Amino acid sequence: MPSALIVGCGLAGSLLARLLAQDGWKVDVFERRSDPRAKGYAGGRSINLALSARGLKGLAAAGLDGRVMANDAIAMRARMMHSVRGDLTAQPYSSNASEAINSVSRGGLNITLLNAAAELPGVGLHFDQTCIDIDVNRCEAVFRGPDGRESRVTADLILGADGAFSPVRMALQKTDRFEYQQSYLGHGYKELHIPPAAELLAKGVSLPHQHGLHAMDPHALHIWPRGSSMMIALPNRDGSFTCTLFWPFDGNHSFASLRSDDDVRTWFDAHYADAVSLLPELLSDYRRNPVGSLITVRCFPWVAAGRVAILGDAAHAIVPFYGQGMNAAFEDCVTLVEQLRASGGDHAAALDEFQRIRKPNAEAIADMAIDNFVEMRDKVGNSAFLYKKRIEQALHQLEPDELVPQYNLVSFSTKPYVEARAQGHRLNNLYERIIARVPREMAAVLSQDSWRAKVKEALDAERRIGESARETAHLGKMHDISPAITSQTQVWPGDTPLSREIVCDMKQGANITLSAIRSTVHLGSHADGPNHYGRDARSVGEQPLDLYIGECQVIEVSVAKGGRVAISDIPGGLAAVTSRRVLLKTSTFPDFAAWNEDFAAISPELVDALASKGVVTVGIDTPSVDVQNSKDLPAHQAFLRRDIAILEGLDLRSVSPGHYLLMAQPLKLLGFDASPIRAVLADLPAKADL
Repeated sequence: MPSALIVGCGLAGSLLARLLAQDGWKVDVFERRSDPRAKGYAGGRSINLALSARGLKGLAAAGLDGRVMANDAIAMRARMMHSVRGDLTAQPYSSNASEAINSVSRGGLNITLLNAAAELPGVGLHFDQTCIDIDVNRCEAVFRGPDGRESRVTADLILGADGAFSPVRMALQKTDRFEYQQSYLGHGYKELHIPPAAELLAKGVSLPHQHGLHAMDPHALHIWPRGSSMMIALPNRDGSFTCTLFWPFDGNHSFASLRSDDDVRTWFDAHYADAVSLLPELLSDYRRNPVGSLITVRCFPWVAAGRVAILGDAAHAIVPFYGQGMNAAFEDCVTLVEQLRASGGDHAAALDEFQRIRKPNAEAIADMAIDNFVEMRDKVGNSAFLYKKRIEQALHQLEPDELVPQYNLVSFSTKPYVEARAQGHRLNNLYERIIARVPREMAAVLSQDSWRAKVKEALDAERRIGESARETAHLGKMHDISPAITSQTQVWPGDTPLSREIVCDMKQGANITLSAIRSTVHLGSHADGPNHYGRDARSVGEQPLDLYIGECQVIEVSVAKGGRVAISDIPGGLAAVTSRRVLLKTSTFPDFAAWNEDFAAISPELVDALASKGVVTVGIDTPSVDVQNSKDLPAHQAFLRRDIAILEGLDLRSVSPGHYLLMAQPLKLLGFDASPIRAVLADLPAKADL
């Protein structure tokens, strides 16, 4: 019987324990807290959670979806915006009324999952055990109990589900070439409480929007957007709401700006007037409850020594504004167990495949969560934004299978986050074009049916444009990023320069002109074959064509001549990398007819980081991804290890940073180690936005 040691018995750890036990694993779970089933929930964050399709799939795999939905969840089908004046505006999450996200209590769900894990034989739960060290090579964990005594525990696998400040991840950080980044929002959070309707009525509070047990509609996520700040409220099954303030730490409308009870009361009367009567314990809650921070964690690799792995917040903590932290963690659990099940006992291969599948998706949802924070805070009360959402819903109703909004794909499907984000980018462009044809002013004078007909006409018009001209006029401006190839074109020192042999010449009386060439295949802009730097690897003619054709991102970096582009050189960091194909503009090899030895190259750490983002092709505007004097070619070896395609010798001098359509396919030269390419960038076609 294989054995697993799970550090952390929060939501992900408890679910993972049950899933592994169902597959016949012996599972021991160690937790630094006391047993919440005996002492009541005492977790770190207490923000209510949004349970959606991905989380429900994880619960279903454990046979728990019905239990949780019956005992712990309340369906929320819309956002409900509260204006400063107290006006309410409902914004459905989906054009399909049956689709909803579900409010669940973190503490209640944790207890449900712990009980479910404890039901199965082979699961041991150990509380008041603080993990103080991990020996990744021996697959051994060290714990300290409440009496100060230390114990050592070994297993076939150690799995860290121990949160954003994970001791298991800290052990991985001590290993060679572990990448780690954490970033905090300038906003924090503080929790407040709206009691059940009966308690408020007993205090003489008027409830114009009462819904049964609840003082407000329990089937909505309530938002008080206030520019740089906001408050939200999620329903609980006992009739109460858990409210959370998301405010800046400092500045206007910040936690630091309110220093006394009078400050708090005055501020809420001015900005949250319709909520004040619902918050009878406002002042005591505000004084008593701490201000928490909001962190995003990005790291890689998630696996060490083929036996230790991290998942959930330990691997990819995200801010809570897409309601996907728990859902992403549950998706991790399902993917990990599926890979272990399919591996035939090769646990190292299973862990590696797990991180390969999940890392790009974790990056995508981290970025979308931050974007959604801006949307919830700044835009949900904006009339232009609300009109765009109306367009979004109308298009989804017209084409429910094709024009599925990003939010629906994230919350109501299990489509990979990477694909959901890409669909969101495409559809946003479409929405803007539809709005140009059917502006907001037109909606004000048309009936609903007439307006919908105009939207359909606009969609049909956009499709006709895409069908008739997507490969020509609507490609937009083309950018030739291949240098001219002449006898003056410089090649790598010692390589074979271009020469032309004229076999037949019409100027000499022949009926045709016919030439032969002699040259290195690493000429001008070219694609490397993996067999150029890897023994027995694929030739350039065996490379998949989709590596060289498709959407790409040009990133301009500032790097010293002779240096290597590092992660820190990427403007905006790795979060700014949003394409599977990346072209780096270094401007360190400006003249293809005059060789300079001090061109910039790429660091192997950047290659690994780009691989973690799902990048499959990297190009550069220099002759090589390694510096000229390199002997061991560390960048080439990183590209080989990560199976990322290489483009070299690109001419990006006239290209601005941004997203383009890349067309840079090599010749089908079987056995060859490279091929010249005619590389072209074009503005993305209109069809891509449909």
